[in-house]
Amino acid sequence: MVTIETTIEVDEQGKVTIQMPADVRPGPHRAVVVVFDELEVATTPPTMADFPQHDIPWPFPEGCTFRREDMYDDSGRGA
Repeated sequence: MVTIETTIEVDEQGKVTIQMPADVRPGPHRAVVVVFDELEVATTPPTMADFPQHDIPWPFPEGCTFRREDMYDDSGRGA
């Protein structure tokens, strides 16, 4: 499966032409087309402020460990 993201132009008859990458073999293919109501163009790249922040204590409290034996019980599920 190949994911291709591109901008398309629809003509007055509702027809679309798309140029596929060279590595897509000729022949029939299944395709999914998603048409957004408006053209979304990123104006600026994301910065660190755009990502979620978490209140994780740093440095970790004394005695804090991430050993498997401390995180999981005998059934292999979270303690």
